[in-house]
Amino acid sequence: MSKKSSAGISAYGTQLVNPAGRSNHPVRSRYMAAALAILLGVVGANHFYLRNVVRGILMVLVTAVCIVLDVFAVFSFKFILIPVILSVLTGLSYLITSDKKFSKRNHIRIV
Repeated sequence: MSKKSSAGISAYGTQLVNPAGRSNHPVRSRYMAAALAILLGVVGANHFYLRNVVRGILMVLVTAVCIVLDVFAVFSFKFILIPVILSVLTGLSYLITSDKKFSKRNHIRIV
């Protein structure tokens, strides 16, 4: 019989801890997610950080489509502003929400 240790298991840079019924959700920082959203949100870095891969890929695709529309100048609107505004608003919403609501929405544990 082997006894399980209560130390965390490191998997892909994520610390997973499950002593005494605690959640196995990854530990993430709300402030790091907000910084990534504001600085690198147009490429979906905040979504990849929070393990929302589908949202991250969608953000990359939206940015690519907006760049293509800007390059070919279909209209006189600057389409690249759309993902920039979305990412800044996402970062600000991360900063405004409470830790409890943020962790519940993103299925993570706060540091």
